[in-house]
Amino acid sequence: MRSRDEIKAFVRTGIPSGSSIVERAVKFAEFAHDGQVDKGGHKYMEHVSAVGKEAARRYQDDNLTAIAYLHDVVEDGGFTISDLMMWFPPVVWKVVEILTRKKSEDREVYIERVSENLLAAKVKLVDLDNNMDLARISSPRQSDYDRQDRYAMERAKILDAVIHMERHMNEQETKSDRYAELFMGA
Repeated sequence: MRSRDEIKAFVRTGIPSGSSIVERAVKFAEFAHDGQVDKGGHKYMEHVSAVGKEAARRYQDDNLTAIAYLHDVVEDGGFTISDLMMWFPPVVWKVVEILTRKKSEDREVYIERVSENLLAAKVKLVDLDNNMDLARISSPRQSDYDRQDRYAMERAKILDAVIHMERHMNEQETKSDRYAELFMGA
């Protein structure tokens, strides 16, 4: 992990002005995860890129794509939320904060917290989908299969929350449309 001084220097000068929100997120992630490897011995940035690209494909939303690239920069990359506040809008850094598991936080409490925010839940689904792919590990062990099972249960809980939140949002939009029709005399 980078030193705090290296991170501060990067935050001050490492991002070209005029870059898009996704370009900034990619730069932050590349810097944060440089030299890191995953459980399969692959560059950690491969996981982050896969999550970012899949979020872009699945949701077609720059904020969600940026969040996906940034999802581990605080927890595993040494950045702070204050660092992100300098370069990203609140919708991005607040969701990254939700996605960042605190050191002593119980995993179930963490998953519950993520499940309460639609944007965080959507990004976590993509993250879990990628983490569940054991093809990245050349010789999976029982602990890898156990982790995959745990991720599958967490994914089901988060997906249920996403479906519920989206259904509620659609119901609210339908009600608003009906009220507008009544108000406009339709």
